[in-house]
Amino acid sequence: MKLLSTKNLIAFMSFLFLILFFSLMIAGSLSEKTPKINLGVNSVLGEVDISAPEGTNFSLENLDGKNVNLSDYQGSPLVIDFWSSWCGPCIKEASILSEAEKEWSFRGIKFIGIAVWDESDQIKEFMNKYNIQYDIVIDKNGSTAVDFGVIAVPEKFFVTSDGSFAFKINGPNNKESLDGYLNRLLEEDKKHNGN
Repeated sequence: MKLLSTKNLIAFMSFLFLILFFSLMIAGSLSEKTPKINLGVNSVLGEVDISAPEGTNFSLENLDGKNVNLSDYQGSPLVIDFWSSWCGPCIKEASILSEAEKEWSFRGIKFIGIAVWDESDQIKEFMNKYNIQYDIVIDKNGSTAVDFGVIAVPEKFFVTSDGSFAFKINGPNNKESLDGYLNRLLEEDKKHNGN
């Protein structure tokens, strides 16, 4: 029996290493413990864990070029809506949010929209079409969305008046669900502030 040459032995060992490596990769990806990531699609709609660390802030420009910060809203309960003018679910809930802001502002709740990967002209058109009166800021490169752990739009953060995150909702809302979340935000705000 002829012994394997050094060159053939190296090739054979490399082949075995590759087979072992890919076998382990496949086995690992099939594991139940391996996180599944679907970028750009929220696989869970409704309430989810808050993805932004407490104290996460933003400093973005509005359509008038004025710099707006999350801390500007401290003292009022706040809804932060991450959205885009090209997003189907965002379009579906735009008039609901617009009406909710008008209806709930008398109870002290403020709204801000963060337009992600969007352009000023499309944002203005969207605001006019759906009569959006609350502040809209632009996150052109998506860095604020990343800081907040946003996977897909729309996603909403409900913030108490002291600036703490109360809860987060993935996906669009109808009037009833949004009213329920806004009532809950006021309750959470009272608990947080001892009122």
